[in-house]
This record gives sequence, C-alpha cells and structure tokens, in this order.
Amino acid sequence: LIFLGPAALLYVPFVLKPLIETFGLSLFAWNGVSTEKAFVGLANYKQALGDPIFWISLRNNLFWVVTSIVLPMATGLVIAVLLSAIKRGQRIYSGIFFTPVVLSLIIVGLVWGIIYNPLIGPLNRLLRTVGLGSLAIGWLGDRYAVTPAIMVAGAWTFFGFCAVIFLQGLRTLDREQIEAATIDGAGPFRRFRKIIVPALSDQVTLLVVMSIIGSFKVFDIVYVMTKGGPDHASEVIATYMYWQSFMNGSLGYGAALAVMLTAVVAGASLAMMALRERD
Repeated sequence: LIFLGPAALLYVPFVLKPLIETFGLSLFAWNGVSTEKAFVGLANYKQALGDPIFWISLRNNLFWVVTSIVLPMATGLVIAVLLSAIKRGQRIYSGIFFTPVVLSLIIVGLVWGIIYNPLIGPLNRLLRTVGLGSLAIGWLGDRYAVTPAIMVAGAWTFFGFCAVIFLQGLRTLDREQIEAATIDGAGPFRRFRKIIVPALSDQVTLLVVMSIIGSFKVFDIVYVMTKGGPDHASEVIATYMYWQSFMNGSLGYGAALAVMLTAVVAGASLAMMALRERD
C-alpha cells in the first residue's frame, strides 16, 4: 500500500474517475453544449454496432496492429542483430536509428505528407525516375493506398525503439550456448530460430503489448495526414470518436466509442499477457 499510494493518488483522479464518467456519459444523448441530457441507455452502443464507419475504423485499427507488430519488429530485430556485431560505434548507430522515436508524430505526419505528395513528393519522383511511373499515384487520396501509406509512416517511427529493445536483449544472451550450437553444426538460421528468438521472448511480449495498445490508440498521425479521409477510408476509432464528439456534436456517441475502444485494448492486452504467462 505504501508503494501503491503515490501512484493511486494520480491514477484515481486522472484515469479511473474520467473513465467512469465517460461510461456514464455514453448512456446519454448530449451535444456537449445544452444543459439537458437525454438518457438513452445502451442506444449509443447499439448505434455503433450498426454503424458501417465504426466497422471500417475497427478494421483499420486491426490492420494497424498487424502492421505495427510485423513490420517494425522484424526490421528492428534485423537491425539489432547487425548492431550487436559492431564493436565500435554501436551507441552512435543505435542513436541514429532511435531518432524517429523521439520525433513528434505531428511532425512525422507533415513530413510524410510531403513525401507522399503526388506533385512534388520525392516518392513519386523516384518511381518515375526508375521507370515505374504507373505506380505514382496520389497516395493519400486513393482509398485503397491511403491506409497502408500511413501505416508505413507509423512503422518508421517505431522500428528504432524495437531495435534498441532487442539489442538490450541480445546483450544478455549466453554466448557459450551459441558457441556450443555452432560447434554442433547449427547454422546461422537455426541458431537464430532456436536460441536467439526464444531468448528474446520477454522483449517480444513487451513490444507486442505496446504495439497493440499504440495501434488502437493511434490518432495524431492519421489526423494530421488525412483526418480519416478520403471518405473515411483511413478512419480509425480514435479519429472517428473525435469527429463524432467535437465535430458532429454527438458527445454521448463519442463517449460510447471511447468505452468500446478501451474495452478492446484492455481485452487484447490481457489476452496477450495471459498467453505469454501460460507459455
């Protein structure tokens, strides 16, 4: 209790209390301005289940989860293995790869918005230069390309963090075990799969949980780059919740979306940790 006390003093008024109030607000129809609130019970949740934009947003969030787990973690692991083999300048290279992590996602969104610009963006210029002009499209204006394009920008900000976490895990590896496996004839891929990957299970769990939480909470980079467009194609739950609450004047419905988002994040995180503990 002594150790939990200081944390509880911050957690209860700033996290738990607003969460309970948000759930209470989700049971009302309110525009955020009028003095009267109409109690509607679970109608806002029923509306969300029948809202096609909500399902588009949830689908995009699930895509974010898969992308943020596979792309930056795989890239980060490869970079960490390469960095672990460097004897001099390892900290300098680690700092270079970690740089995107410390950048504001708003800045990242603006920069990648310029990269994807169909007229002056360097990406389309590069495609035309190498003879792939047919692939030069309006990345943020195409409903099929916009979500993957934003996900690549988001993954770019996370791979450096994954690399540093994996690098710390590699430093704790039992070198004698790797040398013994090498003497027994195990090749690089087998050593990687049988020794290195299992030894990094704690780091993998940490990064997967962070990826799940971050993917469902993603907001700023999507809002800066597309505001959920075109035609809600890149919408995620957080941006849709913001739009309903503060742009459409449906604060009760926005609160219901927030509660559903919280439940999804908590459930996914607990399931991942339970699976890890069982293993």
